[in-house]
Parts: sequence; structure tokens; C-alpha cells
Amino acid sequence: MTRVQPVETNRLILRELREEDFDDIYEFKSDEKVVKYLTWGPNNREQTLHSLRKQIAFQHEENRQIFVLGVEVKETKKVIGNALFMVKDQDFKTVEIGYFINSNYWKQGYGIEIVNGLLNLGFNNMDIHRIYAICDVENAGSVNLLKRIGFRQEGHFIKNLKVKGQWRDHFLFAILEEEFKGT
Repeated sequence: MTRVQPVETNRLILRELREEDFDDIYEFKSDEKVVKYLTWGPNNREQTLHSLRKQIAFQHEENRQIFVLGVEVKETKKVIGNALFMVKDQDFKTVEIGYFINSNYWKQGYGIEIVNGLLNLGFNNMDIHRIYAICDVENAGSVNLLKRIGFRQEGHFIKNLKVKGQWRDHFLFAILEEEFKGT
């Protein structure tokens, strides 16, 4: 599968990226608060454009493994974040997800909608068995969000990733198809 069909939630559409999304994407990828726990950024305009074009190129790969989706608000058509869906093992149907949102849209329930959209994509549309997420132990927003949705904490990685020159600890959270569907 090369392209993914848009995933709709109550207020959002998770869809393939387009070059026209650049200004909205630059707004959050250049924000220090948004990229605080990420290995890159804040990005300048050139870095953002390079990244966007690379992510759009994924859409044309045969045997695509990485899906970087734009998070669009239905009402305004504004892209307020990215949702990542990365196939880690096709044989065992395992996927890693990630997400980040424009800080102007924090604490409004969009994160829950994004993650639920990704879970629906994986479990209902792509026959995935296990979805996991890794987040910085100090990223309380993501930790609480994942727990609230039903992810289980499976691990604590000590100093496993260098972020902005500092080794950081991360939690591993996961959910299985039967846990999501309640079977």
C-alpha cells in the first residue's frame, strides 16, 4: 500500500501531506515548545521544507513503511500537527505511532483524537496486531494521554536517546488489537 485513505475523527482529518501545508507545518515545527522532547528542531523554513518534501516522497514508495500524516482541523482546514504511523514489523503486524501538535491547540482534546485515529487506522483498516508509542518520561501530556486511552506502560528506557545534547529516559507504551476492540 502506498497511500493511506484519510482518517476522520470528530473534529480532525488525518491525511497525506501536501506542499500547500508548508506554512501551517512551519508554524509548529519552528516552535521550541512543540519540539522540546524531539531529536530535531526547532526547524527553520529551509529545514521544514526539506522535511516536508521528504515526507511527501514516502507516499510514492513501494512497500511503504512510514506514514507521516497531516492533522487537519475539519472546520478551518488548518494543519495543526503531524501523526506518524511507522510499520516496524510486517510479519508480526507491529506499528510505532507518534504525534505532535501546534502548541496553540494543546489541552483541547486533539491529542486523544489523533491517537484514536491512528489506532483505528491500524486496527480497523490495516489489520495490525500491536501498536506502541515511545515518549520522554517528562512529557506528562503524552504519558497521561496514552494511559487514558488504554495503553499499557511496558518499559522504561534509561538514557536511550540523545535529545538536544542530553541523554533522555523514555517510556514504552503499547496496546494490542484485542485490548482496543475489547475482545
